[in-house]
Amino acid sequence: MSYSNIIEETSAPEHRTVQRVPTELKTIVQVKENDAETWKEVTKVTTVSRNGAGFSLMRPCKVGRLVTLVMPLDPQLRAYDETAELYPVMGIVQYCNKGKIEGEAVYHVGVGFVGKQIPASFKADPTQNYRISGMAKSGLWTITEAESAFKARKHPRYWIALDVMITQLRKDKKEVNKEETFTQNLSASGVSVVCSLDSEVGDKVKFACKGLDFYAMAMVRNRKEKEGQPPTLHLEFIETTFPIERLLLAQTEQPKGSDLPPPAAKAAQFEYRWD
Repeated sequence: MSYSNIIEETSAPEHRTVQRVPTELKTIVQVKENDAETWKEVTKVTTVSRNGAGFSLMRPCKVGRLVTLVMPLDPQLRAYDETAELYPVMGIVQYCNKGKIEGEAVYHVGVGFVGKQIPASFKADPTQNYRISGMAKSGLWTITEAESAFKARKHPRYWIALDVMITQLRKDKKEVNKEETFTQNLSASGVSVVCSLDSEVGDKVKFACKGLDFYAMAMVRNRKEKEGQPPTLHLEFIETTFPIERLLLAQTEQPKGSDLPPPAAKAAQFEYRWD
């Protein structure tokens, strides 16, 4: 079972443009709360790709803020500094959700990589909020200043691709229409999936995620179509919620037999200069 970030919708058979893979990599995360306070923490990177990473921290980060990671990232995943020992990269916090690991409170954080150039607005005000505005040719996200702070949803949304099966329910037809597809994003209450079935708003479908042993009925709340791209269904789970805790646990597990690179101790000794 693989977990991926969805970078963009596409009509090609392979929908995942950038793969996020489990890893034993470690990184030092630096967070500048204001002009006077900066804190850092060494942590394991649970998933990583060319344009983002997931990890857990003992302290929360605010969504929309910029943080810095420094790690011995595989050169194939770098957008610059391919021959340098360490890879410093700024990331925009996309989610920060409180959870527990072995009874201890932790914060599961996901960031999108934006490069190592520090925006002038961040230098002037480290509490400045940002939002993603697109993607550069390098594969890194582009950002722009946000006018207001991010407002948390009732249920946090995770931009993760999971392999799922959608089954269309039609009383007037004997045949059963099914489609193997993937999620674009999900929360405890609902999910967005790329799906070409002709389901309409108000229809009920069966949602199955075998990898996380989750099966539920869902209502189609919206259907979006763009020219040259597959349709997207927005589903709301009926009388149940998605087991987010299973998803977070699965992201932290390292597959047996993995030959991914081991962590480098020097990353913990490196301090990135903000100025």
